[in-house]
Amino acid sequence: MNGGVFLRTREDFALRESVQVRLEFVWMKKALQLPGEVVHIVPPEMAGMGGMPGVALQFTDSAGAVRQKMRDLGLPVGDSHQTAADKGVRSAPRTPVRVAARIAGTNETVDGQTRNLSRSGVLVAVRGGTIPVGEAVRFTLSNPKTGVEHSVDGRVVRQVASGGEVSAVAVQFSPRADEKDEFERFVGELQGVEHTRRLGGISGPIAELGPQNVVQMFANSAQEGTLWLRHGEEEGMVCFQRGLLRLAKVGNQTGVKALVHMFAWRDGSFEFHARLEDVEMKGAPLPLEAALLDAARQMDEGARFPLGAHVTLVADADLEGYDSPSKVEAAILDLARAGFTVQRMLDVIPEPDPEIFRALQNLRDAGLVDLST
Repeated sequence: MNGGVFLRTREDFALRESVQVRLEFVWMKKALQLPGEVVHIVPPEMAGMGGMPGVALQFTDSAGAVRQKMRDLGLPVGDSHQTAADKGVRSAPRTPVRVAARIAGTNETVDGQTRNLSRSGVLVAVRGGTIPVGEAVRFTLSNPKTGVEHSVDGRVVRQVASGGEVSAVAVQFSPRADEKDEFERFVGELQGVEHTRRLGGISGPIAELGPQNVVQMFANSAQEGTLWLRHGEEEGMVCFQRGLLRLAKVGNQTGVKALVHMFAWRDGSFEFHARLEDVEMKGAPLPLEAALLDAARQMDEGARFPLGAHVTLVADADLEGYDSPSKVEAAILDLARAGFTVQRMLDVIPEPDPEIFRALQNLRDAGLVDLST
């Protein structure tokens, strides 16, 4: 119980509905009543997908206040401030947390959303722009429930690339003495809020079914939802609602191009929640079934091009004799000089994948490029 509980039930509740939670400790003949609100609903139709129908309830009181009320009743309460040696774990465990974040560097300020968070550092998915590794920054977190913000000094220690661009940065915290305790308490609050929000979610590996079937499976079983797909350090998101694809995103790719990228993954994991994530939905929604079919068609068209193969210029080719290469062909030739793989080309060139495949085939037919593993 870290700021909330998951209640298994088939009764109807509304999202954000205020409730009173009565916890009965039968063996001690004691009960504790706490105010809260509904933050997540798992509908009955999710039962067939491995989910547990019910609602996740976030307590109005902080986790610390709840523990104190339990102590006042004489109830057993575990110490949440045990040392790492007592627990046998590292001192700052990192947990998945998705909240708004801002990284202010020397010359640029970058907004983003955290992927995971601990008292010692954070990994942030960024939306355009980046800050160099090693640069000192001022890092700000926002509590989505209260709107309260907290800032701390830190340093960029790592960048994560996707599609040829930086998609996430890791920041190591170095709080001043006067802000350390308060900031660590704030991080604990955010971890508690996210823990409750994630209750009732469904997760598992993507290797057995494949990402395309995973998306199709949940889209056929829920009216709306958000599906996170992870492969190594890459992370993608698919949001759907009533048969419409509201958002597909991985790195800086969106729409069907992002679906094609994610559908190529052969291992990794998924996490599904039967709600729309609170993110900016850009562009008009697409019919979900048509988008999935289009992504599958594009993958079939590119099946003859090994994604890991490097595209290289043919040494004795007469490049000057190739009249007026298209924009995509010119981009392929430039990237071939750097020995880019087919996958990296698909990531970097913004045009639809079938157009890239056709241009690549034209250049192969003309004897200008070749593929090498």
